[in-house]
Amino acid sequence: MKKVIFTNILVFASMFGFSQISLSVGGVNVPSGTVLARTQLGYPAAEILFRVRNNGPATTNVWIKCEDLVNNNGSNFQLCFGQECLPEVSENTIYPTTGSVTLAPNASNGNFDHFLNDNAGSGTFPLDFVFRFFQTNQATQGGAEVGNAITVTYRYDPNLSVDEIDQLQSSGVIVKSTLVESELVLDVLKATTMTIVDLNGKVLHSSSLNYGIQSIDVSNFNSGVYLINFINAEGIRTSKKIIKR
Repeated sequence: MKKVIFTNILVFASMFGFSQISLSVGGVNVPSGTVLARTQLGYPAAEILFRVRNNGPATTNVWIKCEDLVNNNGSNFQLCFGQECLPEVSENTIYPTTGSVTLAPNASNGNFDHFLNDNAGSGTFPLDFVFRFFQTNQATQGGAEVGNAITVTYRYDPNLSVDEIDQLQSSGVIVKSTLVESELVLDVLKATTMTIVDLNGKVLHSSSLNYGIQSIDVSNFNSGVYLINFINAEGIRTSKKIIKR
């Protein structure tokens, strides 16, 4: 009898281990590492509705952890998930605090779960709110993590252009200007590796980028067109053309 019970436990744990969640915004799947940028405050401009779907074969318990807050303290940032809707978030806190959002196979969370920022900040931008969606093997906090996880960053910056928003959402890096003379200036949101190649594919520069504003010396490059290739920690690859004067 003990052997049978043990086997069933292993099968049950295995089913949880294969539980895979996906995240979508506006009906479009969002890969881990995505930046969701906004330039305005309040409803409806700053609201981001999200759907978490359980694509696995077993019921799973989903949580959101506030991993990091940059240039803000989490106030005036609304997080609604499951039965909980809170007016602010705190770093290293797991939500919902009352119990997980439990999803059956092929099920999704409610239609009204969202992020909504009304924090104007103190004049230092960007304001970043980093969240991690993850799963555990129980519906109360403290369970063992199972399956996959998805990390996204909500960024508020009233100075972002449309092109910069596109760059953030694709690579997590803003190329501050595509026309450069001696320095290439980058605004890096997530750890990323980069290479700069000429049109013949020759690598002229490679480096690892960390969070913040960073400058790359290109003063010894000949005038012409170059391609920057980015690969972030989640393996997402993007490219951007620059012109060296």
